[in-house]
Amino acid sequence: MKDYSNWKEKYDKDQEDRRYYFARYCWVNRNKKTPTTGVSWGERFEQMEGISLDEYAKERIEERNQKEKKLSHNK
Repeated sequence: MKDYSNWKEKYDKDQEDRRYYFARYCWVNRNKKTPTTGVSWGERFEQMEGISLDEYAKERIEERNQKEKKLSHNK
């Protein structure tokens, strides 16, 4: 029998990963137009994720800086 006890955590992690890799793609192509909607990839990210690509990048940088600070503080 399969163990489904941690499905919520796995689902949340999968969604974080999906958003991260979508953001990476959109960042590289942010000034190009999407083939179907004709908006930029930066705009498409905001439409789909509810946050601007720049704001998402800023949050990720802050998270990374906090992790690095925490790691250096533990040395």
